[in-house]
Amino acid sequence: MRRLFWKIFLYFLLIILLVSSAVILLTYFRDQEFPPLANQNFAQQAIAEYGRSAIRAYESQGTAAVDRFGKKMLGDSGIRLILFDSSGRPLTRQRTPRYMEHMVHRAKRSGEVVFPMMGRHNGLASMVHSTSGKTYFVAIELPERPQSKHLFQGLMHGFLGVQLLLLLVVTAAVCYFLARSLTAPIGRLRQATRKFAAGDLSIRLGNQIKGKNELAGLAHDFDNMAGEIESLIGGQKNLLRDISHELRSPLTRLGIALELARQAGSATAQDKALQRIELEAERMNTMIGQLLNLTRLESGHREMKLQKFDLRVLLDQLVADANYEAETQQCEVVLSAPETVLFCGSQELLAQALENIIRNGLKYTEVNSVVTVELSVTTTSLSIVVADHGPGVPEESLPRLFEPFYRVAAARDRQTGGTGIGLAIAERAIKLHSGSITAKNRPQGGLLIEINLPIET
Repeated sequence: MRRLFWKIFLYFLLIILLVSSAVILLTYFRDQEFPPLANQNFAQQAIAEYGRSAIRAYESQGTAAVDRFGKKMLGDSGIRLILFDSSGRPLTRQRTPRYMEHMVHRAKRSGEVVFPMMGRHNGLASMVHSTSGKTYFVAIELPERPQSKHLFQGLMHGFLGVQLLLLLVVTAAVCYFLARSLTAPIGRLRQATRKFAAGDLSIRLGNQIKGKNELAGLAHDFDNMAGEIESLIGGQKNLLRDISHELRSPLTRLGIALELARQAGSATAQDKALQRIELEAERMNTMIGQLLNLTRLESGHREMKLQKFDLRVLLDQLVADANYEAETQQCEVVLSAPETVLFCGSQELLAQALENIIRNGLKYTEVNSVVTVELSVTTTSLSIVVADHGPGVPEESLPRLFEPFYRVAAARDRQTGGTGIGLAIAERAIKLHSGSITAKNRPQGGLLIEINLPIET
C-alpha cells in the first residue's frame, strides 16, 4: 500500500512539475520574441530608433559605415540590422537573407510594420524616414533562440528563487494529501479484508470511508457482502447443529429398538421392535430427502422448469389428497377459487410448497374443524390463503416459522411426525417464484398463511 501511495504522490507531483516547467518555458520564449507581444508600440519605436542611427551612418560615411554599425550592433546585442533604400535594395556589401528582403517588400507595399510569415526567424521590417526627408526601409533579425545560460539565468532571477521553492512546497503538500485521500480508504478496505479472511466475520467498515465516491461505494458493497456471508455461514452452522440434534433422536430410538429386538423373547415383541426400526428409518429417510431438497433450493442449483399450468387444477388435486388424510381426524379441507387460473412457473415446486402448507394446517387444526384454502386473482398478482382452526402460534414465533427445524412446541411436532423443514421448503420455493409468504394469527383463532405471487403480463 505504501508503494501505491508513493506512486500516486510522485505521479501527481511529476505532472504538476511538467506543466509548471512548460508554462515557464513558454512564457520565457514568448518574452524573447521581438517585438514582445505585450508592447508592439514600443517595438516599433525601437526599430525606428535603430533605423535612424543606421541612416545617419549611411548618409555621412556610406555603405561601409552602415556595415560597421550593423556589425557592432550584432556583437553587442545579437541583433542583425540591414538598411534598404526606398526601392527595397539592400545598402550593404554583406549577404542579405531572402526572408528579410521579403519583409521589406511587404513593408513597402503595406506601409506598416511586418513580421516573418513563417519559419523560425524572429524579426520585423518597417519604413523609416530620415531627417533629410528621404525614405528608407530597415529590417531587424533577432537571434534564433536564446542561449541556454541566458535562459537559466533568466529563470533563476525571475521565477525559480524563493517563489518557485514555495510553489513546490505547496504543490508537494497538496499531492501528498490527495494521494493519501485515495490510498487511505484502500488501506482500510484491505485491512478489513484480511480480518474477514482470518475468520472475523463481524468486521464492517461502516462510516470509516465517507463520501459518495467509488471507494465509499466499494466499502458499502463490502459491508453488504460481509453481512450476507456471515448470515449464510451462520445459517449453515445452525443447520448443521439442528441436523445433528434432529438425527440424534431417531438414531437413539433405532438403537433402543435394535436392543429390544435382540432381547425379545416372543415373536410379537420382536415384530414390534422391527416396526419401530422401520418407522424410524422411514423418518430419517424423509428428513434427509427434505434436507437435500432444502439445500438445493437455498443454493439455487435446482433448475426451475417453467411451464404454464392451471393453478386451480393443482389445488384441487392437493385438497383431494389432504381430505383423504383428514378423514382420520374428522376434519375437512375446503377450496375456494375461480374456475381457471393460469400461472407460469414450476408446477413441481409450487405443488410441494402448497402441500406442505396445507398438511401443516391439517396437523394442528381442531377435530371436526375445517381448513380453508382460498385463491384470488388480480391483474398483477394472485393470492393463496391457507387458514386452520388450531391454537395458533405465539406472536414472537411468527417470524421464525419458516426457519429450518424451528418448532413452536417440539414435543407436539414429534408426535405429529413433523421435522420443521416443510415450511422452510415452502418459503424457498415461493421466493424462487419472486413471491412472498407470511404467517399471522387469526382473530377467531388459528394460523393463517398467505402467499402472494406476481403474474407476468
